[in-house]
This record gives sequence, C-alpha cells and structure tokens, in this order.
Amino acid sequence: MDPNPAPTPVSAPYPPRIAALIAAHDEEAHVGGVVAGLAPYGLARILVVDDNSDDGTARIALEAGAEVLSLRRPQGGGKGQALRAGLAALRSDDLDFILFIDGDGQHDPKDFQGFVDYLAQHPDADFLIGSRFQNRAIIPKARWRTNALGSWTLGRIAGVKWEDSQSGFRLIRKKVLDRIDLRSTGFAIEMEISMKASDWKLHWAHIPIQAIYHGGKSHFRGAMDTWLIAWFSLQC
Repeated sequence: MDPNPAPTPVSAPYPPRIAALIAAHDEEAHVGGVVAGLAPYGLARILVVDDNSDDGTARIALEAGAEVLSLRRPQGGGKGQALRAGLAALRSDDLDFILFIDGDGQHDPKDFQGFVDYLAQHPDADFLIGSRFQNRAIIPKARWRTNALGSWTLGRIAGVKWEDSQSGFRLIRKKVLDRIDLRSTGFAIEMEISMKASDWKLHWAHIPIQAIYHGGKSHFRGAMDTWLIAWFSLQC
C-alpha cells in the first residue's frame, strides 16, 4: 500500500477545464507514473508529446491513459519544440489553464494538489510556478547556484520575483499562452514563456513542490543549457 496515497482533488471553485501537457524523451521508466498520478484530478486532457523517443515512451503513456502526440525529426529534437507542438494541439480547446509537468519523474503529480488549493483561494491567479526552494538541500549545488542566479537576474530584468525560474512544473492560464509567440526549441522554453508573460500585469504565485532526483542521466546539460537559457531569455 502506498504510504502517501494521492490526495482526493477538491472540486469547485478551481477551474474545471485544465489540460496537462507533458514533454517526454526516452522516459518509458517514468512517464506512466506521471500520467497515472494525474488521473485522479479529472483533467480535461492529458497530452504526452513523445519527443523522438527510441524506447516505449509513447506506448506506456497510452497504456496509462494519456493522449500521445509523437514527433520525429525534424519535428522533434528538443523540449521547446515538443511543448510548442503540444500547445498548438491544444490551442483550439476551450480550456482555462494548461498544466506543464515533466515526464522524467522529477515532479510528483501529488504536488498538483497545492496548485488546486491555491486556485481555490485565488481564482484570479494567472501563472503558478512549482518551487523547489524549500528542498534546496536535495538539489545538486551546481544546478541550484545557476538556477538561483538566473532566477534573480532575469527576474530583476522582468520586474517579477521568481524563486525557481527553471521549474517545469507550472500552471498557466491559457489565454496568456495564446498571446505568446514562442521560438525556443530547447530548455529555454520555460524561461521564454515567463519573460514574455512578464510584459503583462499578471497574478504570479509560487507553489511548494518536492525536489526529486533519480540519479540517472539528465537531458539537461548543466552550465551549457543554463547559459543558453539566459542568453535566449535576454533576447525576448
């Protein structure tokens, strides 16, 4: 028996029309658990974008109950391309919010309850970011330092205080996303969304989430991707 069962999601007043968008590349070991963990929340759609995987990511996501959009080169090849393809697939849907959560198991779907609870109290919220700030001791020091520096620097430029700018666990009002022209193909996609959304007066919030690291090989290339994120964000 799971000692920490998934919480029973609350009903109204949080918006009922939420779709989850999950980018996944060679994540057959984790994507099924992510999809299954979101099932109790009654989301309008759970869409997994299989980004040029060589393993059983697409099959396992389907078996877990998700819809799957499979990208092959030249369509696939980066998190930004995967999320942009997913957003395009959801654009015509009548949705209030889109939930972004990584498919590599570094986000616990149970933590979505914190987003739900916040929306119940603050229905005008526009942009909720999952923050690993409270679990900073678990995060590799080099990763945390570059994240903290980037969050502070780019937040000063944008005029928004960000605790965890590189977090891929976020809930964003769809009408905000519909107004943004995205160009990033890689990991800079999250920061591009944040920087461009900062042009408008939005209700931002940070939701505490767990920091989970499995110890396997990460698709994130540390200092290289952090530098690319910062450089790309400054062009926004």
